[in-house]
Amino acid sequence: MKVFQKLDDFLDFGWAQISRGKSDKKSPARHPTFVTSSGYGFPNARTLVMRRSNRKNNLIEFHTDTTSSKMLDLKKNPCAAIHIWLPKAKLQIQIHVVVEVKVGDITIPYWRDIPAKSRVAYGTIPNPGKVIESPLAYDHVPDQKRLAVLICDIQSIQLLLLGVKHIRAYYKKTTNWQGEWLSP
Repeated sequence: MKVFQKLDDFLDFGWAQISRGKSDKKSPARHPTFVTSSGYGFPNARTLVMRRSNRKNNLIEFHTDTTSSKMLDLKKNPCAAIHIWLPKAKLQIQIHVVVEVKVGDITIPYWRDIPAKSRVAYGTIPNPGKVIESPLAYDHVPDQKRLAVLICDIQSIQLLLLGVKHIRAYYKKTTNWQGEWLSP
């Protein structure tokens, strides 16, 4: 197990793991849990594919269908959480974000980068989450107008490294990422 004595080194390690989510298709960071607040007062958690991460600008990007429940949640409250568990590293990453949703013509360049076989995720009929009569009573009609790009502006990152002695730290954008150690 790595032992970190400096907060900056620990954050560098955390970001290296986050960044692997885009570059390494086998990394668990590629499929984090994305959590929004539902209109019913309960959290809505689902697994998404990380499309981009950018430490310099503190951004993470996901894509979704414009008719998905997370879009309704984000319209009511643009704050969300991202959870990443990396079993080999024994690292848990919790990220709080404010989400900017891009829809319409601005998503055309993103659409061009999506492989044809993956475009089916944007255009399910009936809309995602609707009641259907049987397990396969739906169609895929890829539609660029149904693509929403979720640009997640990171507000805070919390890292928890498990080991003989756990290590935990919290970093906030408002303090220019100056971290503080937390009791695990």
